[in-house]
Parts: sequence; structure tokens; C-alpha cells
Amino acid sequence: MLRFRLCVLSGALCACGAAAPAHRARDTDTAVAAEIERPSATRERQAVPDDVVARAAQLFRAQRNSDGELLDEAQLLDELAKYDVLCLGEAHDAARDHFAELAITDGLSQRARFSGRALGVGFEMFQEPYGPALYDYGIGRVDDAGLRKRTHYDELWGFPYAYYQPVLALGRARGLPLKALNAPRELTHAVAEKGLAGLSPRERRALPELDLDNTAHRAAFDRLMANHPHGAATVLDNFYAAQVVWDETMADNAASWVVARAPSRQLVVLAGSAHCRREAIPARIERRKMLRVANVRLSESSAADSDGFAYTLIFDAG
Repeated sequence: MLRFRLCVLSGALCACGAAAPAHRARDTDTAVAAEIERPSATRERQAVPDDVVARAAQLFRAQRNSDGELLDEAQLLDELAKYDVLCLGEAHDAARDHFAELAITDGLSQRARFSGRALGVGFEMFQEPYGPALYDYGIGRVDDAGLRKRTHYDELWGFPYAYYQPVLALGRARGLPLKALNAPRELTHAVAEKGLAGLSPRERRALPELDLDNTAHRAAFDRLMANHPHGAATVLDNFYAAQVVWDETMADNAASWVVARAPSRQLVVLAGSAHCRREAIPARIERRKMLRVANVRLSESSAADSDGFAYTLIFDAG
């Protein structure tokens, strides 16, 4: 199990003490319809302390889902270090998941330093047009307040910045490239409202290559939308097309970053658990390039819900 603890104090990493109590957050990997109909600017603001991630520190192991093998800290990180891309699937409001992201990224950055690999961190939480702002943050040209302002973080994402500040600070401290992966909200909104056929020529030029015929991906989307009122079938189809644009854009940006830095590189992708399912970002990366992609489900307290993931974290109670 992972036996180190990380905390972030004024942007600096340090060792910290005992684990926080076990926390079970609801899975809030929001359906695309909810994102479209209720933008994050109107999402209920959560009041969380600045050290919310450090407080959520908790021991965890992992299950390799192909054979049920349980892995300790060294085994998990050694296996993950062999992949070109890792997709870490979070529940956005689960502080414990964000601690796990921080711990895994820290462990992989140490391995990358010894192996000579270039490690980058890609974020669903930042849209592609704001990549320069994320770059400036990584090299210390702007601070946290400047990053939030330039990326319109609070309007476009809206989950507490304290969830992501520790891994951003880690990336900056270690010199890790920070990559904005997500599609512009204007594009996904246009697809959801008008459908692909209704896009303008300019909007169509902004689309990545799309696979709308992945039956497993569509089935997972339909399950996610089962209790969400959506009206006519064409409305649901448009929502699905927007979801595909979302996943394909992140896959395209991730694949491009890795291939441009061949052969010795690795990208850690932080995204909601639905985006990290096998048929979402991982398969769409592999369709583009001959890359090895693994995905880890962070948001379950046991390994029971492992469908579509190569690994599932198991958080130890206490």
C-alpha cells in the first residue's frame, strides 16, 4: 500500500502525518447534459479548506483487474511507469481521489527522473485554448490567482480550486509540463444544441476525428443519462455527439503531446471517471497512435466497480 503522505503548504511539498478518516464521496462525473444545461458558473459552490487534499490522505492499494492481483505501492507505480499514457478517473468532488492523483503523480515523477523519461500532466479541468496560461503557471510566470483568472477556472470548471492546486504545485515544483486537454465549451455547447450537422464551417473545422459508432461508449453514456430528462431522441443524440467531441478532443491532445516527445515520455491524464473508461479517452488515444494506455479508477472504496478499467484503487479504512 502507499505509505507516504503528501501535503502542500504555500505551494511547497512536504511530508505530513496520519491519514484522514475514510471518506466516501458521491461520484460526480457529471453527464454532458448537466454540464450544458447548468454551467459550472451556477453550480453550488463548495466551501472546502485550502488543505482539503492533505486532510484526505489515506492508505490505498490497487487491484489489477485483468487477474484480480493486489498490488502494493512499489508494484503499482512500477507497472504504471511502463505505459505511455495513464488516465486517472476521479470523482470531481472526492478529496480522497485528488490525494490519490497527487500521490501517483509524485511517485511517477520520481521514477521518470531516474529513468530519464519526460513526464507531463494533462487536465480535463482546463480547456485547450488556455494552454498558454497553464504553461506560464508551470514555469512560474503566473501564480494560482493568475491561472484561475486567465483560464476562467471558476466559471468554466467551478469545483474548488483547492482540489487541484496540490498537483499543479507539484508539477511546477518538479518542472513537469502541464497540458490543457479539454474542448472549448463553446464547441461542445454548439454540438449539443445544434448537432454535428448544424455546425458552421468554422465549428466543423475545430472538430477532431470522431468515432460515433463505439457501442460500449454509447451504452455507458445512455446509462449515465437514464435518469436525466432529455426530451426527443435527437436531443439525446446531440448530447452524445457533444460527449464524443469532449472525449475525442482530450484523446487527440494527449496523443499529440506524447507522440511529439517520442520515444521517452509519459502523460498522466486527470479526468472524470466516465472519461477514463476504456472506451472513452484510452481507446480513442490508441485508435490514433500505437501507444500503451492504462486507466485507473480512483473513486470507489473497493474493487467491485472495475468494469472498463485496468486498475482500481482500494482505500484502506482508518
